[in-house]
Amino acid sequence: MENQLIAKLAQLRYLVGFLGEKTQHNWWSSNFLTPSTKKMLEFTFPRTAHLAQYEAVSAAAARIHDDSIGVGKSFHLFRLPEYLEKALVDKIQSAQAEDFESLLVSKDKALAELSEIIGSASLTGEGPISLGQVKASQWEQSIAQMASAYFQAFNNGTKSFPYFQSDV
Repeated sequence: MENQLIAKLAQLRYLVGFLGEKTQHNWWSSNFLTPSTKKMLEFTFPRTAHLAQYEAVSAAAARIHDDSIGVGKSFHLFRLPEYLEKALVDKIQSAQAEDFESLLVSKDKALAELSEIIGSASLTGEGPISLGQVKASQWEQSIAQMASAYFQAFNNGTKSFPYFQSDV
């Protein structure tokens, strides 16, 4: 997958991770992406506190997604195929913390950034939403559809868990 799409997936994961946290929409009961949590993590992980935040919020969100969708022949934003997970970690490690922190200054800013990813995509629904199988050439549209589903759910006070079916 090309670097631009990996960056967009990382951005989407950060935005949904932030918006799903306790102080925003309370989909999961963590606050890993707050400045105070980062300061705390900097004592233990001085050079990689932003990666620790990313990993922690991803794990919290993955658990809630897995509880809703189930684990098996599917994947979602917070549990992607291994090659994508590795590419995302590489992207986060090589990025400056500020690259993503600027997206997370407030709930309104994060929602505005999320709406930018949507483009012309439209996907609404509550609970698990199957996006079918995704082909390599469809990732850009699939990312936009996931963003749309999350954006609508956050704005409607519901929960949405878009996922892909896998033949693996």
